Amino acid sequence: MKSRTAIKEGLKLAWRSRSVVWILLLVNLALAALAALPIYNGILRFTGYSLMSKTLASGFSPDWLTDFAFNSPGSLGRYAGVILWFGLLAIPVNSVLAGGVLGRFLAPESKYSTGDFFRNTRRYAWRMLWLMVVGLVCYWAIFRVVNQAFGHRADLWTQDWLSDRSVFWVKLGVTALVLLGLAFVNLALDYARVMLVSVEGTSVLEAFLASIGFSLGRFRRAVTVYALPSLGGVALLVVYRFIVPWSAINTTGAAGSLEQYREPLILALLFLGQQLIMFARYWFRVATWASEWSFFSSTRPQVPEDAPTA
Repeated sequence: MKSRTAIKEGLKLAWRSRSVVWILLLVNLALAALAALPIYNGILRFTGYSLMSKTLASGFSPDWLTDFAFNSPGSLGRYAGVILWFGLLAIPVNSVLAGGVLGRFLAPESKYSTGDFFRNTRRYAWRMLWLMVVGLVCYWAIFRVVNQAFGHRADLWTQDWLSDRSVFWVKLGVTALVLLGLAFVNLALDYARVMLVSVEGTSVLEAFLASIGFSLGRFRRAVTVYALPSLGGVALLVVYRFIVPWSAINTTGAAGSLEQYREPLILALLFLGQQLIMFARYWFRVATWASEWSFFSSTRPQVPEDAPTA
């Protein structure tokens, strides 16, 4: 199957499976809300219902942040720790949820419920978690070998160079190698997830090694199927950055009978717009998995329906 055909089939499959996108969005939104709750409570205790709370609603104040850090020593560090732990928690949570998403592709034409999603999530949970561990080890190896070892060698190699531009290009090359290594690990992990769900009885290590061979053997098509839907989510952020009227959001209007509703309305619309962007980004993530599923399925030998079974 050509990469273009696989992506087209994947987009159709993702559209039929859009109910799982809601689950991804709501679970991650709940994690983000729990991470932000201590920060919200701390700001609310510090500002109450003062004029500063209204100022913070329309634009963040660096002066207030300095004042807050001085009068609440250690608070910012504790909030950063909370965000870090919830960020780490999101990694295994989303790894486990991937099993439920991919399980949907086993029977895309059949009816699907939330119960089916979580049954598939539970079914593949341990394998997805072990695959996550394999991926984290690979990430560590890339940073340890490429970033630290090569970076250190590049520093020693260029320490006596007089041309800053040449030093820049050498260090940029090391950074590019790190990014390419991380991207390839992501690619291999994606196809390993597909194999774990689509090929019954596959072990985690077997699926990961097979995904590396699969990706290298069909490198151009495998990368295209992985990259194009993924770039759709990145493009959404660029569009969001340029179409949202930030000047209007951060501008305080003149007093008036309707002006008291302006800031709450703008904040509500901004929140809804951001969630729409997040929903679309998760949809593109599901579309990437669906495209990879279609591409991988097309490479497997088809068994005739009337073939004798043992």
